[in-house]
Amino acid sequence: MSQEIAPGGRPAYRPSEKDGRIVEMLAGWSMQQDRIAQVLGIDPKTVRKHYRHALDAGAAKLEAQLAHNLLRIAQGKDRQALIATIFALKSRFGWIEAAPEPKPRPLGKKEAARLAAENPGRGSSWGDLLKPPPPPPPPGAYCDRMGH
Repeated sequence: MSQEIAPGGRPAYRPSEKDGRIVEMLAGWSMQQDRIAQVLGIDPKTVRKHYRHALDAGAAKLEAQLAHNLLRIAQGKDRQALIATIFALKSRFGWIEAAPEPKPRPLGKKEAARLAAENPGRGSSWGDLLKPPPPPPPPGAYCDRMGH
């Protein structure tokens, strides 16, 4: 941290290579920018202004480490491997879980009564007795004694 007094009494910040390495390291540890600024003794806006590249590089290195670890775990054969694989597929490749088929809603009393009236005896042993008889043969059609 090298600073000199600027006109008006406020110290002007001069970025340094050392501070840049510190910012990248702390960003790589997922430290928040306001905390990084506190470590350097400067304002968070100053951190973003002078060290945008270091912040991005640290975040990219962290992401790479996490992805590497996740993929290493995903190559296993246990439950954690399955969870890691599913997470990687969802977060990196946009996979989504299919929603289960919705359960049919139960019939209300009136709807059940209406269906029962429209289909009397359906699914019961006496249902055939409720079927209407076949139509009579047209006049002049041949019939045997059995009515066929």
